[in-house]
Amino acid sequence: MSPEPSACRDACLRILTARQKPGGPVRIRQQDSAERHGFTQSVASHALGQLRNKGILSERLRTGTVLIHPLLAGYESLAHMVNHLKEPEAFVRPLNFPQATSGLRGPRCPDRH
Repeated sequence: MSPEPSACRDACLRILTARQKPGGPVRIRQQDSAERHGFTQSVASHALGQLRNKGILSERLRTGTVLIHPLLAGYESLAHMVNHLKEPEAFVRPLNFPQATSGLRGPRCPDRH
């Protein structure tokens, strides 16, 4: 039985965030990600593709290296993050999360009288 796609995607994201350098670059092979959680390389490839489609990851910088979205990446400090985002070559690409459907609502706030 193969694992749920969302479980694979979440596992890959946990590995990426744990192995990232400040600012979001991560050196990792699909095979490493797959072996770590016991799925096949094709499942890991699909999970990483889902993260790219949502904008969480950039396209590969070079073989074996991806970049986590600058707003989701880890930094050494708040000042380091601000300086990184101010750099002209820092591109904050849009995140691609689906809109909530009409059947979903946020939490209700208690009425205040």
